Amino acid sequence: MLKKIHIFYNPLKPEAEKTAKDLDAIFKRAHVHSQYAETDTSSDKWLEVPDDTEMLVVLGGDGTFLRAARQVLSKGTPIIGVNFGHLGFLSEFGDIPMQELADKILASEYDIEERSVLRALVEDSGEYYYAINDITLNRSFRANLLYTDIYIGNNLLHSMRADGVIISTPTGSTAYAISAGGAVMDPDIDAFQIVPIAPHSLNSRPHVVSDKEDIILESLDHESFYLHADGRDLVELNPKSKIVISRSPYNLKLVKLNLEGRNFYSILREKLHWGSLDKK
Repeated sequence: MLKKIHIFYNPLKPEAEKTAKDLDAIFKRAHVHSQYAETDTSSDKWLEVPDDTEMLVVLGGDGTFLRAARQVLSKGTPIIGVNFGHLGFLSEFGDIPMQELADKILASEYDIEERSVLRALVEDSGEYYYAINDITLNRSFRANLLYTDIYIGNNLLHSMRADGVIISTPTGSTAYAISAGGAVMDPDIDAFQIVPIAPHSLNSRPHVVSDKEDIILESLDHESFYLHADGRDLVELNPKSKIVISRSPYNLKLVKLNLEGRNFYSILREKLHWGSLDKK
């Protein structure tokens, strides 16, 4: 049985804070060392996750999950998300009683999925940025379009003009990428997806590449532009910057409860309303 659990909750959701207290009490009654805190690092209620924490329980939406996960990616701590938001692909377990959720965690009735994570190196600064869902480049407000050469390894794939470009993991394929016209990817696929945002040419299409290859983005712009990592890090980059995107050495360890009938495809049907037609 687990010995140490950390709970994060979204402070903007009053029901999430109450649930955090309830779960904390359940775990403590089971003699598990448990503590809970807000996800906001500026809050005096925020606590750093200890290295020996065996599971992170996150109460909120996918945004809350992504904020919390950034703290433990390098530690390899398994994470389970409980949805108090809207769509909730990462935070999927908001539809079962919390006592049942706690009981399944305590009884080890779950699997851990390993999900790929992106790493972006900005060459002129030497800075690294990590993303579970996507790395996005966006044009400056001073520029009409983002001009970018896209290489797969040493091979030029595309000279693109667009509002921006999304590099998505399979996990992130149901996030920003799908709204920009990308495909839904099975989370077990060892690949990344390149999705243009409002491209100038109709020939600019989404492209799936092996995650064993580096994706190199070379800016041709004379204006600065922006990099986003999971929609949070907002970094202004110099004109002509080069970004090397690869698979991170860290994986997201996503906890999946053993629930009958619950799988990736059932979640897609539920979240995206992909119901079957009535058969008369």
